[in-house]
Amino acid sequence: MKKKFIIPVLMLGTLLCMMDVSVMTILLPEIQGAFNQSLDNLSWTINVYTIVFATLIIPFGRLAEKVGQDKFVFAGLIVFGIGSLLSGSSTNLPFMLFARFIQSVGAAAIIPTSMVIGISQANQKNRNKVVAALAGAQGLAVALGPSMGGFVAQYWSWKWVFWINVPLVILDLAIFAMILPLTHEKTNPVKIDYIGSLLSMIMLFSLSLGLVRGNDWDWHSTTIVSLFVVAIVSFIFFIIFETKSKHPMIDMKLFKSRNFDGAGISLIVAQYLLGGLVALIPTFLTRVQGMSELDAALMITPYSISVMLSVIIFSLLVRKINNKLLIGAGLIIIAISYYMMANLNLDQNYNQLIIGDIVLGVGYGMIVSTSNILAVSDFKGSLLTESQSVANVFRQVGLVLAIAIFMTILSGNIKTAKQNTLNYGQNQVENMNLASNVKHKINHKLEDKLNPNSTKVNNVNHQVQMSKIHVSQSAIDRKINLIYNQKLALLSKKTGIPVAQIPTPVKTKLASTIDQKVNQAVRQKVNRTQHDADHLVSKVKHHAKTQMKHAFLNVYQVMIWVPIISLLVVPIFKFRKKRNRVRKNLKVKAMD
Repeated sequence: MKKKFIIPVLMLGTLLCMMDVSVMTILLPEIQGAFNQSLDNLSWTINVYTIVFATLIIPFGRLAEKVGQDKFVFAGLIVFGIGSLLSGSSTNLPFMLFARFIQSVGAAAIIPTSMVIGISQANQKNRNKVVAALAGAQGLAVALGPSMGGFVAQYWSWKWVFWINVPLVILDLAIFAMILPLTHEKTNPVKIDYIGSLLSMIMLFSLSLGLVRGNDWDWHSTTIVSLFVVAIVSFIFFIIFETKSKHPMIDMKLFKSRNFDGAGISLIVAQYLLGGLVALIPTFLTRVQGMSELDAALMITPYSISVMLSVIIFSLLVRKINNKLLIGAGLIIIAISYYMMANLNLDQNYNQLIIGDIVLGVGYGMIVSTSNILAVSDFKGSLLTESQSVANVFRQVGLVLAIAIFMTILSGNIKTAKQNTLNYGQNQVENMNLASNVKHKINHKLEDKLNPNSTKVNNVNHQVQMSKIHVSQSAIDRKINLIYNQKLALLSKKTGIPVAQIPTPVKTKLASTIDQKVNQAVRQKVNRTQHDADHLVSKVKHHAKTQMKHAFLNVYQVMIWVPIISLLVVPIFKFRKKRNRVRKNLKVKAMD
């Protein structure tokens, strides 16, 4: 009876951990206001979670075997709950980064080991059902994360997005302790490969940090180049040491399995292509299309739901459909979705975006569900644990690659878009009937607002704005006095009466007339100039929005070739034809 509750308990832990990966993309604007930090600094709340998670997966997989996988996940839930409590209680960025670090340590202990525990509870025939359930929980987390985070943050507080984890973790711990053995759990007295563990951590940390921050720190900078050099060197030493070690951190026998190799590549590609959507579309909807964070989250929820459902459905069907067909069809479907994304027309409605999201989710689900099952299909025992740890690393590598490459291409596109918009605006200013000093001021403002050297994506509606044209009263008075004195001089010359002797009533009437005419002329000129400036701003905004839209969507145009070329992974997988096996068996029986 207790066995029936094992998978739901593991699903809940997985759900909470994965949800806190996606939820931060929606919370960043809220936290920015609370901490008074730039979005660039706040992006570390996502980066630290991703980098630490990827770094600890492999050593934690082996450590879980040694101390007991049930106890390890139980401890991971406690750590994750503490991290959630601290994250919600954060009052500044350094404290939140520390709290997110604690969370990621807990998540690295929970997610891969939960999959191993679940698979070990099932026989070879039912593995796909367990993978379907746990992978479905991850898909559900992706689906609920942005929308739930946006809803809770809008109606309560961003703090409650983290605090709500605490009672759910306590509930999960209570049920976990009742249904899974903790005190008399079977353990595997494996020897920990500390050198291999250290090398793998250095490699993954350096690679992840370099990929995540390369665009902001400059790919050619000494820091980024050094990180990649460290990653490559540590990887080489890791391979050399692992092949000679009696108790390697990763048994190289894993890579003798064609199914595992194909699954690993497929997971990287699928996560990379999904990451392209997650990295760009929320920002595109909020900054270019002007949506609120909650509306943007709801807009991409259909893709999340399609991921969840397709992962579950195809995990259950994987034994009934040709594996190569599922992987190949999934890649082609993602290529179709990327074509739809590259050619989005959102002027009338968002139907094309929603359909493209759903199509992408279906293709992703086909690939990941098949790859998750094939990655463990040839293994048991320690190799099963290691296969799950390495598969999770592949997913993280795909994600950080997506963030790095997609954002790099986008940054270049944004610079081009800003420069094109600036050139357009300056050409429009040049054709306006304005004084040269006014043109210079407007051009200076355009340069300040559209700074082509910046890759920051501001809200297009706020990016190009001009303050109301205003002429100070002192400037008007100076103009009035100048004209008044000129008119008095002309009157004096015409009448032959010295200026000082011109009657006061005449001076008063002249001053009043000039005052009225100058103010009227200034108002007319200001209104005319304001109208021209407003028209200029409107045209520049429209041009900027068009250029920024192309900047985002062109990335998908560039990336369409990735799923197409990735079809080369299909022949790697083993494909067993059941009919041929049946025929062989019949022949053997006939011979007997």
